[in-house]
Amino acid sequence: MLGIRLLLVVRPVEEYRHEADEVPAYRLSFIQRYFWLFNLSNSPRGVGWSFKAGTSIIPVNSRHGTRASFIASRLRWLFSHYLLLEVATLYMRCNPVFLSKASVTSQGYILQCLNVAVIPCQLYAVLTCIHCVLAILAVGAGLDEPRAWPQPFGHWKNAYTVRKFWGRGISLFDTDPVGAEDSSATKQEREPWATKYRRLCYAFICSALIHGCGDVVLQFREWNDFSSTSVSGTMDVPNVIGYSAPFFLLQPVGVLVEDAVAEVGKRMGLKEGTWSRMVGYAWVWVFLSFSLVFTADGLKNALQARYLMAAGMEAQATLIEIIADRVFGIQPALVMSSWLSYQNPNQSQASSYSLPFPVHDNIL
Repeated sequence: MLGIRLLLVVRPVEEYRHEADEVPAYRLSFIQRYFWLFNLSNSPRGVGWSFKAGTSIIPVNSRHGTRASFIASRLRWLFSHYLLLEVATLYMRCNPVFLSKASVTSQGYILQCLNVAVIPCQLYAVLTCIHCVLAILAVGAGLDEPRAWPQPFGHWKNAYTVRKFWGRGISLFDTDPVGAEDSSATKQEREPWATKYRRLCYAFICSALIHGCGDVVLQFREWNDFSSTSVSGTMDVPNVIGYSAPFFLLQPVGVLVEDAVAEVGKRMGLKEGTWSRMVGYAWVWVFLSFSLVFTADGLKNALQARYLMAAGMEAQATLIEIIADRVFGIQPALVMSSWLSYQNPNQSQASSYSLPFPVHDNIL
């Protein structure tokens, strides 16, 4: 999104400035301008730039203003989010849904919510861990001040509408997040209804197209991997092209519905409060849990095929499994897989499931 913006929408050399700039970028030499643009293209949220993404970015806590306290805080974040990644990975390895053709909806609604959330949770944890490592290295080496590395995502307590879920929570790697409330909020309120939703639809259509390109790349990788292994003749290559688009194309519909409900509530004299936010959290949870199903099924099938193909399913044990086995003598993979198999009402699709890797041998 930032690349499209820089290439097609704005003239960055003339319009953008960094807080450390002493002269406009167009007055710099070619080499200086090259590194200036390199820094710009690697600052998708615009921290320190004139196009900073407004109030959607959470600044670094004042308690973490020193290098030592900042590094300590990011080390804690790194540990907690790596633990989240381990839990999500263990869940996927032990759930028969992720190792069969069964849909993520086949285990009932409660596990459906977990099933559609586990892959995004992995992505969220990985991005946060990468951000923490880069922040620790940059601040520890004295290349940046702590304030240059705010949190990569927003406060989830603000995600009580679909619009705020994207604008205040997820789309913080974009300089113009959907629904972000910045200094132009007054101008946006004066815009015609059709203009606001047309821009909203354009944003999500662009997201669908970009993720569709990712689908194509993943599909070619699947074809290449299957053609270069001995299992190519015994397994069908899953199709993943187009699985990302429906999720993003459904988001404007969710925003339209919630805005219509909010307008009705205002005309009825209802005011925003704790109860309305609780309803909003429930609405966002239900909407995302259903709009993600088609995409989650496609990604699950692609990951399942790659997992079955990789080293005969001999995946390495997670850190949680190693610690639980050596300290407590418990094998979480066996316990979790047995419980999840019992919870699966669709036994015709997953009844023959058993752990496809030697858990005890892998751990020890």
